[in-house]
Amino acid sequence: MNSMILVAAGRGERFGAGRNKLLEEIGGRPLIEYTLYHVMQSLFLDEIILVTDPAEREAFAASVRRVDGRIPVRYADGGAARMDSVANGLSALSPSSETVLIHDGARPLVDGAAIDRLIRELESGTQAALYCVPCIDTIKCTDSSGFVCRTPDRSRLMRAQTPQGAQTRLFRACMKKVREKGMHVTDDASVCEVCGVPVKCLEGKEAYFKVTVPEDRERLLRAAEGDIPPFRVGQGYDIHRLAEGRPLILGGVRIAERGGLDGHSDADVLVHAVMDALLGAAGCPDIGHYFPDTDDRYLNISSLELLGQVREIIRKEGYAVGNIDSTVIAEAPKLAPYIANMKENLAGALHISSGQINIKATTNETLGAVGRREGIAALASALLYRRRS
Repeated sequence: MNSMILVAAGRGERFGAGRNKLLEEIGGRPLIEYTLYHVMQSLFLDEIILVTDPAEREAFAASVRRVDGRIPVRYADGGAARMDSVANGLSALSPSSETVLIHDGARPLVDGAAIDRLIRELESGTQAALYCVPCIDTIKCTDSSGFVCRTPDRSRLMRAQTPQGAQTRLFRACMKKVREKGMHVTDDASVCEVCGVPVKCLEGKEAYFKVTVPEDRERLLRAAEGDIPPFRVGQGYDIHRLAEGRPLILGGVRIAERGGLDGHSDADVLVHAVMDALLGAAGCPDIGHYFPDTDDRYLNISSLELLGQVREIIRKEGYAVGNIDSTVIAEAPKLAPYIANMKENLAGALHISSGQINIKATTNETLGAVGRREGIAALASALLYRRRS
């Protein structure tokens, strides 16, 4: 069995978030979800132990559910220091674990192929290994007064990255020895090094950077844009039966006091089609998922209010509205006098300009249920784009 200890219990004070940086939203989703998404691409990992502060456990569990990967995730408590967290993760491994990788939760772009390459290296007989990149800058050593005292040969210097891995039984033994003797180590590979275990360097990538300071937020967004399409398209459709005793509301405009549409909310068929188009473009469930007709909170509610909530949903997914094109299909009444107001209402709910919205009206040429004036239908298409922040 191949295992990973994913360390996510740090505070990330240099990032300046005021809380665990892994729960900070970057591009509409918590940082940890980028890491989980890429880790879940591994073909060889069998289990993940996610090490978190117990008080933050549910927030991390929510991210795990959203990523919904094939690799089972269990949890361990974070410790006072990184080595304590790793030791807790080690205790939570399956008894059948043969190789273990330790990975920083804040290295979001290490993909499944890199993880599998390290696992294959360990399965081939290498006792311990890690990813490294060469030092491209000249390194200076200074004395206590801040003066240069030595310039080491940078050709032999490497910068350590994660994941770092070892044979599980070997790593357990080394960790026990290091902790019993109170040895100081700065990373997981050092646990093996100080015990005399040879550690192999595999060639890493600059893309495997660790999100550490505020500037790394934009760096991640630029790098992630290659994986996430910048534009998304969605479509929506809705139809409601006519109900004589209800007001007719379309696009948030109260067109008539009678001859409206039947529904749990105000039955604004145009707004409902637009909502589904937006949710579909963002890859989210439909409006019935978010606003079920069994929930009294939405009884007779204005659909424009629900549209405002949809705006927040797509914002959290990292998207903004490019444009919306829609069509209302009804035999009556004539809607041309109301379309300008409808556009303003939708634009206001979505915090965009009315020029980004198009609303057309047509009949069904007396065909079908709509043609027999039994109901009104609406179609909508939406274009979303990735927000940069």
